[in-house]
Amino acid sequence: MFRKRVGEAMIERAGLHDDYPHWGEGSGAGRERRLDELEHERRVSEYIRDLPFLWVDVDDEPGPASDRAYIERNAIALVSNYQKPSIDSRSDHWLGIQSPRSEISESGLWNINHVGETYDSDILDRLALLIEETEGL
Repeated sequence: MFRKRVGEAMIERAGLHDDYPHWGEGSGAGRERRLDELEHERRVSEYIRDLPFLWVDVDDEPGPASDRAYIERNAIALVSNYQKPSIDSRSDHWLGIQSPRSEISESGLWNINHVGETYDSDILDRLALLIEETEGL
């Protein structure tokens, strides 16, 4: 889904709708369409590859009540600017501003799950502890 959203925003920014009218319609595309979209697929891969990431070790099983879910849900809600005053505005050059999804362009995040939620303030302490434990690996 992330790859699809990045690709959509790139299409919007560059006005490539006519070149890639079927972008993101699913993995069932035939060989010809995949070849036609190969150049765009490479641009998307390059963009994603250059994004910064922070890996945090959360040692539990995934699920709705897991620490992983708690961290994801609350971290997204914490940094989201969706439908509220911006606490950390994105650069005018950030690709997501061109996204056709308002949840992306307004929140400043590619992951739109939980962007409209409020966060539990305990997230900061829990995340700090997890980062500390991860650094010790």
